[in-house]
Amino acid sequence: MGDALTRSMARTVVPVSLAVVALTVAAAYEPVLVLLAVVGLPFVAWGFMRPKRFLAVALLICLFGKSAAVLTGIAAVDLADEAMIAASLLVCLGPRLLRGMPIRTFPGLGWFVLFVVLGVVSGLAADVPLVVLGAGTSLAAKGILLALAIAQIQWTTSDVHRLARGGVVVLLFIIACAVVNLAIPQTWQLAIGNIDSLSYRASIPSLIGPFVEPGTLGLMSAMGFLAVVAWNTAVGSSRTTVLLSVGMALVAVLSFRRKTWLGMIAGFLWLSSRARRPGVFASAVLAVLGIVVVFASTLATALSALVATYFDQTEGTAARTVMTTDSLFVALDHFPLGAGFGRFGSETAAEYYSPIYLERGYQHIWGLSEAAGNDLFLTDTMWPAILGEAGIFGLVAFVMALVAIFRRLRALSFDETPIVRWLGLTGIAWIAQYLLESTGNPVFVSPPSYVPLFLLVGLLSSFGGERPAAGADPEAARAEEPAAHR
Repeated sequence: MGDALTRSMARTVVPVSLAVVALTVAAAYEPVLVLLAVVGLPFVAWGFMRPKRFLAVALLICLFGKSAAVLTGIAAVDLADEAMIAASLLVCLGPRLLRGMPIRTFPGLGWFVLFVVLGVVSGLAADVPLVVLGAGTSLAAKGILLALAIAQIQWTTSDVHRLARGGVVVLLFIIACAVVNLAIPQTWQLAIGNIDSLSYRASIPSLIGPFVEPGTLGLMSAMGFLAVVAWNTAVGSSRTTVLLSVGMALVAVLSFRRKTWLGMIAGFLWLSSRARRPGVFASAVLAVLGIVVVFASTLATALSALVATYFDQTEGTAARTVMTTDSLFVALDHFPLGAGFGRFGSETAAEYYSPIYLERGYQHIWGLSEAAGNDLFLTDTMWPAILGEAGIFGLVAFVMALVAIFRRLRALSFDETPIVRWLGLTGIAWIAQYLLESTGNPVFVSPPSYVPLFLLVGLLSSFGGERPAAGADPEAARAEEPAAHR
């Protein structure tokens, strides 16, 4: 008995001891990789057993990874969203492929794939270095890949309720961070912000909340506000949801983003018009009119500043317009393809400062040069990257993908099931907000802005499409079973 126990302990202790020694030695040379292995491998293994919970954690990391990178000063943390998307694909897509099951799709996936293929082929044709092309492709495709991973799981209305409750916690966290930000603006900016300087509007600091810049806080708060208003419209309002919508609206206003305000007002009016209760839309119109009257001068200033941003060259603020118009010329120069991922309008093109910028004299244009602090507008809009890098056909493919998503959302917005109708209404309001924001922010690729929209796109694989044939998809067959264990 004693000998057997001794042999058993030896067989356990010796390999464990050798593993500890090996990891200790490896950590002396590659501490980040070892930490990822020690923490990441058990995390991924847990994901195979609990994919829905894994995705929930992955989404939180994608939302706040960039802020964590700034807060900790660890550059590797800035890659957290890419790592989580790769792990999500492994957890969600891997088992389906191993079992020989078909890949679940979502509306617009084919068009998105065409967009990515065109961007890659354009890069190969234009001899873009593989390092640049790989980084640019990863940037352009990561939101699509996130949606693909989420689509592989069969989601139920109960799951959507749980996601909504989790979303409420996130919104409350955003409000709490905004309150602290307002109380200690300079300290908060130095800790979380991507720049040290703090901007003020009428002696009020432009808030960033738990994110690195006001634009991100504005968009995420607008998304939260529209989702809560859509809930009030489709499911029913309560004192809690009304207060939450007011809180998110105030946070969004204090981000002082002009396009955010306009999108929220338009979304609020449209969602109120879809309410199935008399007087809701009339009350919304009166509320908006009251806001316009009270803040008329502020709104007029915001609109004039918005026009100056795109058309007034005197202060160099028309850089966005220069890139937008030039993207068409770049697409025509490389017709029928584009310049390739990583070559125009994207963060990758700014990081490796594209030779196209040098050819077009961007080094002499305020906001578009390579010099630090004078490159603010190189990544300040979305559509030049889509058109310039993937070409005219790539732009058409991207737009058609959004159209396909919109059509599914529109169908869901008339569904008789309140929670499904909520998904449709929220998605339509979000797409409108994203399109407005995309004129001054790369919202479809910039972390964490892309996360809410592509989360919703991934969920569409489970709602509104044709039901699979019996026995064709075991995952779908289990959809109505209790999902707490998954």
